[in-house]
Amino acid sequence: MALKQEIDQAIADHAAWKSRFRDFINGRIELDATTVGKDNHCQFGQWLEHEGERMLLPKEVHDEIFSLHAEFHRVAATVIVKKMKGDIQGAQHDLTPNGAFGRASAALMQRMLKIKT
Repeated sequence: MALKQEIDQAIADHAAWKSRFRDFINGRIELDATTVGKDNHCQFGQWLEHEGERMLLPKEVHDEIFSLHAEFHRVAATVIVKKMKGDIQGAQHDLTPNGAFGRASAALMQRMLKIKT
């Protein structure tokens, strides 16, 4: 897959997490913090570890996106843990634009969009 297509797909996939979290917080789906926290389980994470390493140049660009992507998954797992411990308000706050997940998501999306231009 071409770089632009890979980035477009990653943006769409990671943007879908907001909807998944709403469903999770409302009890409609289950999520596992350990699985979600692994940044190499999603398609983009696998791509970053393999093809992305040679396509995202210079290496600093790859490393920055790799780090932002890992942070996205780390914070996503934290949202799940908060909800599972009964801190629904904390989990909901993390999903706001000023919350930890909102900031991590925005940083990753903005950096990926910058690559496309």
